Amino acid sequence: MTVTIPSDLEVTTGFVEGDGERIYYEITGSGTALVLCHGLGGNHAIWWRQLDRFAAHHTVVTWDQRGFGNSTCVTGDFGPAPARRDLAALLDAVCPEPVHLVGQSLGGWVALGFALVQPDRIRSLVLSTTLAGAAGEETDRFVAPGVPVRSRRRHPVLSEAFCAEEGDLAVLYNQISSFGPKPPAPAVVATMRADTFPAAALAGLQVPTLLIGATDDRYCPPAVIRRVADAIPGAEFTELPGGHSAYYETPGAWNDVVLDFIADTERTGRR
Repeated sequence: MTVTIPSDLEVTTGFVEGDGERIYYEITGSGTALVLCHGLGGNHAIWWRQLDRFAAHHTVVTWDQRGFGNSTCVTGDFGPAPARRDLAALLDAVCPEPVHLVGQSLGGWVALGFALVQPDRIRSLVLSTTLAGAAGEETDRFVAPGVPVRSRRRHPVLSEAFCAEEGDLAVLYNQISSFGPKPPAPAVVATMRADTFPAAALAGLQVPTLLIGATDDRYCPPAVIRRVADAIPGAEFTELPGGHSAYYETPGAWNDVVLDFIADTERTGRR
């Protein structure tokens, strides 16, 4: 794929205020809107390996969930459900037209739940390395035994191979991940495990959907993600190399898969 990447990108920043919180966002590029929902280890800045590519085609919106990055969490209410309310407020403010919505890990719960409730606001849906939509007992995998401890050059959501080969990028991941007061990880995971979706709801989803698994993902096995794809009419599934943070570890392949899927939905007009 030949891609023209802008030599310089203007960035618009701002906050959406409501529900007792201030939710931070950034807007980059031009074209149909593409909104990225980060995982438990991330925030708006974690998408730096996507922005140049995506902004060559789209208006890219990155944002911080409550307590992550620059967003507040003064109410103490966090997790997928309030994040979906914040996402609705964000789209009301900056994206009046339907958007392409991408959710990774925790962000998958946010994106899938939003698409189920407000499908008319979604052009396409991408769920990457997430157990959103899986049976409740499958989400127990988020509390996995034997997960490597976090250190300066290692993070549990990065594969051991990546950390060994790309230690500096692992350091950067850790630094970005440290931004914000962040709700306690076990408490956030508990909200994810409690946030389930009925099989009938998945079967009724009429939004073009792509699910992405990663071969070495210790948290979200590709086989489980494939079962979620099978439960959504017309959903596509692809498996990429790497660990739970495939978008960060193998951005070239991940970006290609996401952009090709979005371009296909725009070309065919699928809804």
